[in-house]
Amino acid sequence: MMFRWIGIAVSMVFMTLRLWAIDASVAHSVFFRAKQNNQEQSKPVLSLYWQINPKSLHFVTRQPDKVIVARIKADIRVLKGEQMVAEDHFILQTNPRRTLDELASLSVLEIRNYDIEGGVLKLNVQLTDMNDTTSKFAYNSTINVPGDTPGLFYSDIQLLDTFFRSDLKTPFARDGQQMIPLCADFLDDNKRNFHYYCELYNLDKVLPAQYPLVQRARIGKKENEAFFPQYSFNDTMLNAVVPDFPKSFPIRTLVSGNYYFTLSLEDKFGTVLATRSRFFQRLNLNPEKEAVVKKEIKEIFKDTGMENVTVLNLEKTFLAKYTLPQIRAMLKMLLPMSDAMQTNTINNFLKKPDEMYMRYYIYNYFLDIDKENPERAWKQYSEQVREVNKKYTEQGRAGYETDRGFIYLRYGKPSEVVTVSGETGSLPYEIWQYNTITQFSNKKELANALFLFYKPAQMMSEYRLLHSTVSGEAVNLSWRMYLYTTNNAASNAGINTNSRAEQYIGTR
Repeated sequence: MMFRWIGIAVSMVFMTLRLWAIDASVAHSVFFRAKQNNQEQSKPVLSLYWQINPKSLHFVTRQPDKVIVARIKADIRVLKGEQMVAEDHFILQTNPRRTLDELASLSVLEIRNYDIEGGVLKLNVQLTDMNDTTSKFAYNSTINVPGDTPGLFYSDIQLLDTFFRSDLKTPFARDGQQMIPLCADFLDDNKRNFHYYCELYNLDKVLPAQYPLVQRARIGKKENEAFFPQYSFNDTMLNAVVPDFPKSFPIRTLVSGNYYFTLSLEDKFGTVLATRSRFFQRLNLNPEKEAVVKKEIKEIFKDTGMENVTVLNLEKTFLAKYTLPQIRAMLKMLLPMSDAMQTNTINNFLKKPDEMYMRYYIYNYFLDIDKENPERAWKQYSEQVREVNKKYTEQGRAGYETDRGFIYLRYGKPSEVVTVSGETGSLPYEIWQYNTITQFSNKKELANALFLFYKPAQMMSEYRLLHSTVSGEAVNLSWRMYLYTTNNAASNAGINTNSRAEQYIGTR
């Protein structure tokens, strides 16, 4: 099928100067045919499409009608191991043109569909210019097609150049729409909207109790994370009606770079039922500027423990120099100093990162500590983290992520540390005693607070918190069953009553 090549200027050079080989872009997507005749599973279909730059073709004048044409031989093979799954060979001819000026509107765009099998497949496409058989193009790709698809899942995400409603019978027609695919994962400066097509299968597997569902479409710098809030779109599904595709949204403000587009479907409990991502590149020489909506930022932090949120240009703050992995680490460092609400907020950020909001959260956290200089507050806290890392880092696990590091950051240096190893009948352990402590949960002062850490047999390199006398922390009155290695620890028979653990903790 031949469509016009948009935006290509063609002149006399078209006939006298061309590229050394065929210049083409090839892409593919895998969809599934609906189950029929009690089939056990849907059948996969490979949708293969490509576009050829006409400047790279050798055109001749066809006799006797004297029209200008090019002919391309296509050889397509899909293999599973050594077995041929699909094979096709044919010759395409461009739409005839009578003048060189008419070639300016020429596009060479083709789409073909093939029934395939599940598994790891190898796709080979070779295009040959029949007017110059030394001019070729080859495309090879590996396709991983799910063979057994009993649950809910998405097809591949197909990027579209455009789509419009039409009942014409063409290879690009689907459900009353003409969908012209993008043959490269590249959106240039002329693309002001992101168009895509996808299919959702086995929606009938979702239980009624799981509704309503939420379908999320998001753009981020990494696959399944670091999503931009201004490019996050949600659709609520109240029943088992498959969502309409294709869809689109504006990307006028999306700057040049590499991105991932992700579709996901969640039930009302927040469980992800299906997800699919697609990489793409963006070239935007003149991105439109979009101001940060302060109300939106404040709404994000509503009921998160951050009562007053300051909105400003993050590029001018101390956080600008940190990468996303460093921002994630900084959030984890704040967990020891966070109450239940703040901990929930941080954990949600770590599960589904929104980089801008993560940066706002950290900035406002330290702004709340030091109104004049939040960076100073961060530096002071980071010094404590460095001290903890020196003391408690174990086998690549940062000190602030360990149980001892967590308690040290939350309550400070203990008044006394008792380390016990080689004690008869017990695993290695450590007792921390604080003469006085302010409980994190209710801010009450507590005297003679104790924390018992031990090394489980299967984790001999790191101490884990086993028991404490502080409300709101780990309280395990059955700590003897874990600490002592005797088989009858539950009945206290044979336990060393003179152990340091018994002397310090006893029945507390």
